[in-house]
Amino acid sequence: MKSYTIIKSGPYPDWALVPSAAPEACRWSPNPPPASEAKAVWTEEALLVRLESFAAPTRAENTAPDSPVWEDNCLEFFFAAAGTDYLNLEANANGALRASIGPDRHARCLLRELDVPLPLVAASCGADGWSVSFTIPAALLETLLGVTPHSGLRLRGNFYACGDRTPAPYYAAWNPVETPAPDFHRPEFFGELLLR
Repeated sequence: MKSYTIIKSGPYPDWALVPSAAPEACRWSPNPPPASEAKAVWTEEALLVRLESFAAPTRAENTAPDSPVWEDNCLEFFFAAAGTDYLNLEANANGALRASIGPDRHARCLLRELDVPLPLVAASCGADGWSVSFTIPAALLETLLGVTPHSGLRLRGNFYACGDRTPAPYYAAWNPVETPAPDFHRPEFFGELLLR
């Protein structure tokens, strides 16, 4: 299991100084994925996650909240605290966000259906790539996972990149997913995320 340290930051981190985690091709990826990286920091008010793909998107059709963004070029962050259901945050280059919580792929509840503060999402796109940033409020973490950001907090999670219906479909994960077929909804393959 891989481990990633999430460092403390101010509200406007200098992402160039933040350590990165790099998703790599899953064994069942039919094509090589574009290079990508994930970075995360924390403040007392939020967990901030920035995911970046170093190739321009080849598909960005979904625009509505909770639409099937994984069909497009998609960057994703799944995470949980000890003994909790996991949150999945998935977004495409349009900034369309799919966010839900549950114990597995099938028993999930969309965050928009709950009375919780929603993560903020921001996407940017250029000729050489695209990125998406999630701001996950501490109030959301406390309500759904029973934790608030603090030094020493241990979470479990994974960073993903995929594109199910892109011209050259691909799947990449930071911590390897050892399943026989594509399935990111497998918390048993999450890595360790440690807040320092």
